Parts: sequence; C-alpha cells; structure tokens
Amino acid sequence: MTTTARPRRGVDWEAAGAALGESLDAYNALVVIGVDPVATGRVAVAIGRVQAMKRRVAVGDLFAESPPIQELVQTEDPHGLVDSFLYGVSLSRIAYAVPDSGQLFVMPSGTEPPTYEDILPNPRWHRLTAGFKEVGALLVLAAPASAPHIEDLVAATDGAILIGDHVPSNLPVIHVVSAVRETPPKGIETPESVAVVPPKRPWRAKRAGTYAGLVLTFLLAVFAGWLATRPLASGPKRIGKQVDTTKHVADAGAALRPDTAVVPSGENIPVIPLTESTVQNPADSAQAAAFAVELMATNTQAGAILKLQQDGNHLPAATFAPVLDAQGSQWFKVIGGAAIERATAESLLIELRKQKVVDPTGGSVVRLPYAFLIDSGPPTAVPEMVGMYLDHGIPAYALKQENGTAWLLVGAFTSIEQSQLYLETLRASVKQPALVYRKGRTF
Repeated sequence: MTTTARPRRGVDWEAAGAALGESLDAYNALVVIGVDPVATGRVAVAIGRVQAMKRRVAVGDLFAESPPIQELVQTEDPHGLVDSFLYGVSLSRIAYAVPDSGQLFVMPSGTEPPTYEDILPNPRWHRLTAGFKEVGALLVLAAPASAPHIEDLVAATDGAILIGDHVPSNLPVIHVVSAVRETPPKGIETPESVAVVPPKRPWRAKRAGTYAGLVLTFLLAVFAGWLATRPLASGPKRIGKQVDTTKHVADAGAALRPDTAVVPSGENIPVIPLTESTVQNPADSAQAAAFAVELMATNTQAGAILKLQQDGNHLPAATFAPVLDAQGSQWFKVIGGAAIERATAESLLIELRKQKVVDPTGGSVVRLPYAFLIDSGPPTAVPEMVGMYLDHGIPAYALKQENGTAWLLVGAFTSIEQSQLYLETLRASVKQPALVYRKGRTF
C-alpha cells in the first residue's frame, strides 16, 4: 500500500483529491463516496482536474446538489443525471465543459433529487462505464454514503474512493480503491496520510477466473462478426455493395461512446448542406423501405423519447425525427415501421390501433425514404447496440440486410431538406452519419 500526503485538520480536500488523482491513470470509472457533499465534491472535482490534463473526464453529481460541482455549471439549463436516467435526456445535453480545465466536463444532479432506488441499480451504468473504458476516458461520480444501492453503483465501476470516516455497510472492502480521511487510518505510520490502494485492473482477478472461459467464447464469436463489418481503415463510408464494411462511427462518450455524447466528438465538424449527391446508396431508391407509421407529434424531444420508452417494444423500427411546421416551429414526429409496400405499413397501423399504441382513429401512413446510417453489425449485437444509442437519446433502430448483417439507422425523413434539420444535432453524437435510402427488413 502506498500513501499520499493528506492535509491537517481542516482538511484541504482539493489538495488531497489532486494528490490522489495522479495515481488513477489505470481507472475509467470511479465513485467518490462521502457524507459531506462539499468535501466529496471537492475531491471528485480535484481528481477530475488532474486527469483532464491527460484525457477526457466527466464528473457527475449524484448528491442533490454538491456545491463544488454545481458551481462549475455555467448554464441555466437545469437538466442533469436524474433527467437522463429517468426521462431519457441525452448525456450530451447535460455534460458541460469547464473552461480552462483541459478536457473536463461536469454533469449536475438535475431538476429533482435523485431517486436512488431507481437510478443506482440501473443496468445502464454498466454500458456507460464500458463506453468510458472503450475510449480511454474517466467517469467520476460523487455520491452520498447513505444512498440505498450505493454498492450496486460501485459494482458497475472500477471501485470506490471513500471520503471521511464513514464506510457504507453494504460496500465490500474489495471494491474500495482508496480513502481520504480526517483521521489517520490504522496501520499507516505516517500520521498525515491517506491510504491509496495501487491501481488494480478494472477486470478483477476473481471475476476473470470465474468468467474468463464464458466471456472469451462469447466475445470471440461476436467480435469476429463485428470486425467483419467494421474495418479499421479510416475514410468516408461507402454504401451499396460495400455498405457492410462501414466501420463503427459512433464515439459512445461524444457521449463517451454515445455520450459517445458526454464529450461531443462532432462539435467542430462543419454542417454541409445536403443534396441528392449526398445520398450514399442512390441505386437503392427503388427498393427503399419508405413507408412507415407516424404515431404522434410532440413539441419536445423529451416527449418523443418518452413515447419510444413507453411503446418501443410494440414498434418495429421505432424512431423520431424533427420537422418544421408551416409557422416554422419545430416538432418531433414519432415513427414506427419500414416497409417497401404501403399496404404493409397500413397493416402495422391497424395492429397498433388494436394494441392501443395509438388511438382508434390516430396515426397515419407516411412515406419517409431517407434516414441516417450510423453503424452496422451482426444481428446478434443489435439489441445491445440499439440499447446503447437509446440510452443516450439517439433514436436508433435496425434493419436487416440481404447479406445477413444489420444497419443501424436514425430518423426517417420525407425529403433530403428535412433530414438537414437533424444533421447538426446528430453530429454532436456521431462522427460521420451517412444519409441513405432506408432499406432492409425490420427485426
């Protein structure tokens, strides 16, 4: 066990966090746990500032609220982690860059206090932390030691950093990475010190020994198919005969793999007006799966996301797309289905009315031939891929191609001009969305 300097009483939490931050290069997701939201927040921010000089870092507030984190949010937008987990607000919308702090972003708690029973055990944390690991970024979450299910949150990360002398009763000691204490921990001879466990591999040896065989078997099978559709060579996408060589284009931390949108990768990409020549697969126009069912229109993206969350299981190829009405106001239309024949979409509408997904006289069949291609992969990977994008407010859906692979698409548009409205927003989360004619079969 190594040690780092710890200040005398009153503790200089920033200095302690900064010293600790130097030793955390091997980690990608940590939970900073304490009773005091000020002390806990100061340590979390200090860790983030140090690490942000080396890589992208997002510091999230799971208190309600931690002042050291909240004071870094320079916006009137009240949304935060609670809104993302409960209402589907994209992480790209709630991650705010901290000026003059390297690649540091902060995520406030949100419009209401966290409901820990719902948020902390959420399986989405596992996907989110995996995204940070994939891009080599760091997620730091400041959370109260008394929060129910704090151990579930820690289990989804690389471990916990304890602030103060309180240890959550349900937190296994093996998950504790380090501790910053006001009183010297037993067994440490230096009277002013904080115990720092040397960085462990995020995949702990115990788990590796138990699951290695199963994981390797699964990963080899999926990864082989995945690589077949994702060459490592860079360059523009090619659709048509070579479409399934489209490489993986979402950076799920511009949300940090979605966040991928926590740190927008498309931030500096200029938006070039789309034209007919922009469509990547013009030869597919005759076989485009152009017909769909429009379920509803809402004036907020959050409303469209909520509709997908409520009824997505009943909707093939469920997505939404922004449109402008005659007065120039923006609406979000919720859409389901992708069919070559109009009759197929009409049958879907009848079924959706029977299931009361729409009112008995609600919904309509519309022609929407265009969409943005954002990814491709083997059908076995589709549920996880779609779920990952949906977690970050990106309304992705999959269409199965004739050669057995799947396209991941976003939106459905009646014209090239209409698709332009969504392009800038999409580029905040996806590096190279490609405008295509929708084609393929729904899953």
